[in-house]
Amino acid sequence: MQYVLLGTLWGVCYVLALGYHLLLWNTGEPAGLLVEGVYHVVVLTGYAAFWFLLSLLFRHRRSEPGRIFWTTLLLGGLYVLLGYLVTRIPPVGIVGFSMENALPLAPSVPFKVGLLALLKTTFAFILLLRFRELVLVKRTRSSQRNWNLMIGFMVLAALSGFMRSPREEVLLLQGLAIIPAVVFMVVNSFRLSWIVTLSFRAKMATSGMAFLLLILLIGLAGIDGSTEDGFELVPGAVRSMLYYSYPLAIFTGLAVYFGILYCTTAFLSLLFHLPTTSDFQRKAGEMATMHSLSHLVSQVFDSEKLFTTIAASPIDACSAQASWLALPDLEHGTLEPRIVAAHGMTPERIERLVDVQALFDEVRGSRAPLVLHQALADHRVDARAGDGLGSLLVVPLLARDQVLGALFATKEVTHGFEQDDVEAISVFAAQAALALDNARLFEEQLEKERLARELAIARAVQRKLLPQRLPVLPGMTLAASSVSALEVGGDYYDFARLDDHRLAVIVADVSGKGTSAAFYMAEMQGIFQSVSRLAPSPCDFLHHANVALASSLEKNVFISVVYGVLDLHTEEFVLARAGHCPAAVISLNGSARYLRSRGLGLGLDRGPLFRKMLAEERIRLQPGDVFVLYTDGIVESRNAAGEEYGYDRLLRVLAEHRHEDATDLHAALLDDLNTFLGEKEYDDDMTLVVLKWHGIRLDQPGPVTGERRAGRPAVEQPAAGEVSTG
Repeated sequence: MQYVLLGTLWGVCYVLALGYHLLLWNTGEPAGLLVEGVYHVVVLTGYAAFWFLLSLLFRHRRSEPGRIFWTTLLLGGLYVLLGYLVTRIPPVGIVGFSMENALPLAPSVPFKVGLLALLKTTFAFILLLRFRELVLVKRTRSSQRNWNLMIGFMVLAALSGFMRSPREEVLLLQGLAIIPAVVFMVVNSFRLSWIVTLSFRAKMATSGMAFLLLILLIGLAGIDGSTEDGFELVPGAVRSMLYYSYPLAIFTGLAVYFGILYCTTAFLSLLFHLPTTSDFQRKAGEMATMHSLSHLVSQVFDSEKLFTTIAASPIDACSAQASWLALPDLEHGTLEPRIVAAHGMTPERIERLVDVQALFDEVRGSRAPLVLHQALADHRVDARAGDGLGSLLVVPLLARDQVLGALFATKEVTHGFEQDDVEAISVFAAQAALALDNARLFEEQLEKERLARELAIARAVQRKLLPQRLPVLPGMTLAASSVSALEVGGDYYDFARLDDHRLAVIVADVSGKGTSAAFYMAEMQGIFQSVSRLAPSPCDFLHHANVALASSLEKNVFISVVYGVLDLHTEEFVLARAGHCPAAVISLNGSARYLRSRGLGLGLDRGPLFRKMLAEERIRLQPGDVFVLYTDGIVESRNAAGEEYGYDRLLRVLAEHRHEDATDLHAALLDDLNTFLGEKEYDDDMTLVVLKWHGIRLDQPGPVTGERRAGRPAVEQPAAGEVSTG
C-alpha cells in the first residue's frame, strides 16, 4: 500500500510539474511568484515521495561491497546512456530554456528537462541508498546518527535554494547550510570497516570498480557544468536540473560529491589494506579452524574424520605448509607414534625425512611445544634444502594430564614460526586433544556396553549349564546353590543318574574367575555329562576328565573337583577329590569331620602321577548322615575385619543344624555365612551342595525315581549372595 501511495504521489507531482512548464511555453509569460512557489513545492514533494519509495525498495537489501560498487557503476553507465539519448531530443545542443525569463523555447523542452531530472535524481538517490549499506556496516548509534545528520543537512542545504535562481549569488545562509552537510559527508566517507573482511582478490576487484565509479561521478558532476563551455558526461544535465528545480539540483549535486568522496577514500583504503590481507585471512582461517574443532569436540566420533580435521587445522589456518598428526599405536600395543593423518606431505615421505619417534618422545617428556627454527640443522631431520622442511613445530596433545599424541607443522622457510603461530597451533592442539579424548571415552563406553551385553548372554548361558531340577531320591534330600563373584564364574555343580540306583554328584572350581573360568566350567560340564556314565568309579572319572582336559587347559589353570557316587543298593557313598576342598560329613550323633582323601587338581599333572595320587573314600550310609560339598568361596570368605569363615566354623554350624533336612540346613549355613560377612559381598565364587541321608528299607531299594524342580533358578547372584534349591 505504501508503494502505491508513494508512487501515485510522485507520478501526480511529476505530471503537474510537466504541465507547469507546458503552460509557460503556451502562454510565453513567466509565472507569478505564487504559481512558481507552488511548482517548487510540488516538485520537492514529488521527489520526496520518490526518495521514500526507493528507500522502501532498498530497505532490506544487503549486498556484498563488490556488488554494490559494480551495480552502482552499471546504473551510472545506464544513466549516461539514457541521458545522452534524451539530449538528442530536439532542440539538440541547447538546454532549451530562455536565459532571461526561464521560459521553454520549444514544446519538447519540458519533456526533455523532466526526463533528465528524473534520470539524475534516480541515480543520485540510488547512489546514496547503496552507499548507506556500506557506511552502516557494523553500525553503531553514532554511525547511524552521522548518516541521518548528513542527509538532514543535505536537505537543509537544498531547501536554502528554494525560490532562488541559480543565476543569483550564493547567500551566506546557503553557504552555512552546505558546510555541515560537507562535514558529515567527509565523516561518513571514512566508514570503511567492510574493507578488512575482503579477500585479496575482492579488494583488487572492488578497488578497480571504485576507481571507475569515481571517474564516472567526476564526469557526471562536470567541470563547470553550469555553463555552456563546461564539460559533463551528459551534456546540459546540470543546467537542466538548475532550471528544473534549484533545490533538487543542490541535493543531487551533493549526493554526487558524496559519491566522489566515498569512492576516493574507499579506493585509497583498499590499496592500503592489500598488504594486510594475508594476516586477516590467517586470522579468519584460525577462527574457522577453531569453530571446526569446537564442533568436533561434541559432534564427531568418526576417528578418521577427526584425525583428518586435526591434521589439516594448521594449514586451514594458514599457519603451515604441511602438517601431520601422530598418535601412539595402541592398536598394536605399543607407544610408538604412528602417523594417522597428513596434509601437504605423504606419511612415507615424512617417515623418511623426520625422526617422528624422537621428536614425539621429547614433547611427551617436556609437555611443551618444540620449535626447530632451522630444522635442517637438527639431527632428527634428515632432509635437504628444497624438501620443504625449513622450520618445524611439534605441539603435544594434552588431555587430563595425558599426552594423547602430537601435532606436527612445517614451513618451507627457516624461522617460519612466530610466537603467534605457536600460540595459535597450541590452541588447535588443545581443542584437538579434547576432541580425541571425547572420542576415546565414547569408544570406551561403547566397548563397556558391548562387554556388558556379552557378559549378560554368557551369564544366561552359564545358568543353563547348571541343573534346573534336583533329582528326587527316596530317603535322601538335596539342596544346592551357586553364586558368582563376577557376572560369570568358574564354579560348577551337577548331578547325573548313572542307572536306576546310582547317582553321581560333582562340585568343581576352576582357578581364577571371569570369562575364561566360565569357558572351562562349560567344558567341565560336558565332560561330566558324557564321562560319568562310562567311568565305573570316582577315580576313573577324575582320571578320564584329567586326560580330556589336558589339551585344552592352559598351563597356569587347573580345576579342583570333588566327585561322588551314591549307591542306593549298597547304601554307600564313594567319594574322591582332585585338589578340592574336603567334603564335610556329619553324623546324627553330632560327630563331624572332613573327608581328606588325596588327589591333585585336574591339569596339574598330565602324566601317570595324577592317577597314582587319587584315592577314594567309601562311606557306609547311616540314617541322619549329612554330606556337604562346597567350594573355597565359603571357607575362605572374609568379613570386614579380615577374619576368615574357616573350616571349623563350617563344621560347627553343620553340627548345630544336623537334625534339619537338607534344605533347611543349606539355608541355615548360608544365613550364618551372610551374618558373618555383614554387608560385605562375596570375594569369590561360592557353591554349596548338601545331601542328607534319611534311610530306606533294605527290602525295597528305592531307585532314583525322578527330579524335583528347584524353587528358584539354580544359579543366581542376588545382593545377599544367596541362591538355593532344595
